[in-house]
Amino acid sequence: THHHAAILHHTQEREERGPHEAHHPSLLEHEHLAMVGEEVVDETDLSMLDRVNKGVQAEEVIGYLTSELSEDMSCRSLPQAIALFACFIVSCLMAEEPTLNYSTRSLLSEILTEDANFAYIPGSQFQRDLGADQDVGMKVLDNANTRQDVHSWFRLGFFPLLQGSFASDQHVDANTTVMQWEYLSAIGGVRLSQELAPLEECRSPGLAKALANFDSCSPAFHFRSTPLSPHLPDILAREVKEEDPVRWFYFSEDWATIEPMIDETLRPNSTWLQRRRSESVRAAVPLYNPELHTITVVYAEFFFARSGKQWVRILAPSLKLQVYYKLTHVVADVVCLILVLHIFFSEGKEVRVIIIEAKQRRMAPFKAIFRHFTQFWNGVDCMCMIGFSVLVFYWVGHILNAETLKDMLEGEAFGQRTMIGSEMEKQQALEALLDQVELSLRHQLTVAYIRSVCLFLVPLRMFKAFSAQARLSILTRTFAVCAVDVFHFLLIFFTLFMSWAVAGIVLFGSSIEEFADFERAMNTCLRVVLGEIVWHEVREEAGPIVAGLWLWTFCFVNSLVVLNMLLAIIMDAYSDVKSSVGAHSETLPQQAWETYTCWRARRAGLRMSVKEVLTALEASSLSGEALITPASFCTLVPGLSKEQAEEVLTGALQDADDLERSTHSVSGVIKMVGAVDTRVKAMNRSLLCLVGPSPAGSKRGGSGGADTVLHAVAALAESFREHQEAFRHHQLDTAQKLAKMEEFMHLMADHGRARSNSGVGQRDFVRRTSKSRAELGEYFSDPEGKSRLPPCLSAPCYDS
Repeated sequence: THHHAAILHHTQEREERGPHEAHHPSLLEHEHLAMVGEEVVDETDLSMLDRVNKGVQAEEVIGYLTSELSEDMSCRSLPQAIALFACFIVSCLMAEEPTLNYSTRSLLSEILTEDANFAYIPGSQFQRDLGADQDVGMKVLDNANTRQDVHSWFRLGFFPLLQGSFASDQHVDANTTVMQWEYLSAIGGVRLSQELAPLEECRSPGLAKALANFDSCSPAFHFRSTPLSPHLPDILAREVKEEDPVRWFYFSEDWATIEPMIDETLRPNSTWLQRRRSESVRAAVPLYNPELHTITVVYAEFFFARSGKQWVRILAPSLKLQVYYKLTHVVADVVCLILVLHIFFSEGKEVRVIIIEAKQRRMAPFKAIFRHFTQFWNGVDCMCMIGFSVLVFYWVGHILNAETLKDMLEGEAFGQRTMIGSEMEKQQALEALLDQVELSLRHQLTVAYIRSVCLFLVPLRMFKAFSAQARLSILTRTFAVCAVDVFHFLLIFFTLFMSWAVAGIVLFGSSIEEFADFERAMNTCLRVVLGEIVWHEVREEAGPIVAGLWLWTFCFVNSLVVLNMLLAIIMDAYSDVKSSVGAHSETLPQQAWETYTCWRARRAGLRMSVKEVLTALEASSLSGEALITPASFCTLVPGLSKEQAEEVLTGALQDADDLERSTHSVSGVIKMVGAVDTRVKAMNRSLLCLVGPSPAGSKRGGSGGADTVLHAVAALAESFREHQEAFRHHQLDTAQKLAKMEEFMHLMADHGRARSNSGVGQRDFVRRTSKSRAELGEYFSDPEGKSRLPPCLSAPCYDS
């Protein structure tokens, strides 16, 4: 609109001055054209084709071609990234099979917790009338609170349940196969191990000796002194050491032999179970499932805390003896391997090009490669290659471990359910089997960790393919924009969060399990933030006032204020990124269809690739402000059709228009409004300084400020008119003097040519030019006769 008004204004001035004056524009018109440049023409009324024919700047065309090339490469790499993600997901699910593992573990945990009873009493008359002549166990595993209960549970619950008989003095035939729990069969026997703690001096030796008869004490370890039950990685990490006491119980032995060994091992006053040094007692027994072809190790471990509490945990991890038994699993792993090798091949080609370019630039190849992989998306590819390499290495080891276990079970020692041979041979065979199973379980756990890491790296490669697509990259660009703000937000959030968590430990940790230690307190506070309330537990412990203050302040600060601030940060970044996506941005189906049609056109020879056009255009070495028309574009790029040239130039113009019309985020609009307000106030102060405050405006109340600004603007406009009139007179005077000076310079040039033609020397010429200096003084003198010659036209300077 401003450009259109400027054109109308200059047209009216030319019509008023007439055709002669219109042919020689004034100085002001030249300045306006120099300032406005090509943007004087209003292009809003022109069609896109007319604008293309006028020309598009080279930098806009190169930018558009670069973005199109990135989008094309992104669209081509997206199917590969999606295929890798899908195949890797299928491979993980087929390899782990969590449903079968969980069902086996749940079954064994329930059996050992509910069915392994102890503290038997004779059955009631009602039970005898029903034909049940067995005794009744009154306690289960959860009731084992003392070491006497541990002894009773192992003797009356655990061992008879595995042995298949409660109290049988009959010898078990070594050739019989006794199935346990329908699908699981115990193998070999049971290993009972004990973990010992070092003895130290008590904190108060005198009181310990006088009141408890303790000569020494053992340190209290964290996980054994809290309600936290140890998990599988902890149990597998604590291997049985050579100095740890170990007892072996074989299923081939009869009950008359096993029962005295249990009493000798686990009774409270036994020499094997040490009262003060014992940290834990762990029983491990291998089980085989012929239906699933898996081996499972049941761990029943008691932890003796120095507070007197006993914690117990039942774990039953399973291991497949045949890794590949489904065609789907094999196909998924083969496809994953091929796609990963394609990543290696692509990165190898890029590294080769980088090395060649580094040698041409005389740069160290290692430094160039390091710069390449320190870029984020290239770093993601590098991490994917490293992660999958480690995963393949450990996966091959896992397969070899499974084959080793299978060979051991098919050997002579375990060819039958019960073990045969001497005591030493049985011990060595069962010990080797359990050690190999635990090694395989640790290996399997490591593979699971590496898989979980790769499960985050594979989606990042998908995000790399998304990054070049305008609409798919909104999420990743939002994360990149708000990353700094979120980092600083998390510092504040975790400071407040940990303060309330530690306060919960101090107030409720002594009686509420959820606040027993720092880890559980943090998890409980996180659940409270997500909406789970623990009001009844904390109220019963600390009372309604203290519990209410803790819970209400925590929910208000962390749930209502801090989390909403996080959402505001993310939404502001999202609105900023969303506003940068132009109206002409293609969707994923549109881009896929465009890629397909362009590919068909290139194969038919009707179209050049974007890379070829970009390479030819960059080779032409055009300046960024040079205008490219369809005709010149076809000249710069040989083989480029006019239709493709117009299409590229139209796309470049559309991208430039989208960039100019992009909206702003909420925070950006607030900043702009603040800047406008600041400038308006500064302009108001400047106007008041120019014209002074209005007496009438100072006496008024609400509208006095507005009247003052209006009076100031009116006075300033009048002053501008006066200065403009004075400047116009001064301009006419200056033009007359410039004309006289031009006439004098022509005269001096004629004198110079005449003197040079007549052969007069320079000194003689200078002596004869006093009249010329006098004439110059007459031209530039005021009415009083004073010379207005500039210093550069004084006599010495004029002579030189």
